[in-house]
Amino acid sequence: MNKKIVKKSTRKKSVRKQPEFPRGYTVTAVSKDLTLNGIRDLYEVYEVSHKNLDKTKTFVDKESVKKFIVMEADKVEAKALSLKGYQHVKGVVSQHKEAMIAPELEEIAKALGY
Repeated sequence: MNKKIVKKSTRKKSVRKQPEFPRGYTVTAVSKDLTLNGIRDLYEVYEVSHKNLDKTKTFVDKESVKKFIVMEADKVEAKALSLKGYQHVKGVVSQHKEAMIAPELEEIAKALGY
């Protein structure tokens, strides 16, 4: 009897790097000649573009870019929860119903003493 030894192949798990900005947003670093605080110099600014933006937005630092993107996402979520044409988004209708019922549930909880 001849036994074959099978060697298990160990596959390296690839660590997927999360993108710095959400999908769809293009952020490019550009050097522009600007006057800030009365000083004219070459500054690195960040230009943000997206299919829903009519023109590119320019920001001085990455933190401002991230705040802008979060603010835009909040706007879309608010529109979706108001159910103006966003019923196809998964879970929106149920979240809307929960938001509508929340005040009534609070009153019931107070009446029951919770």
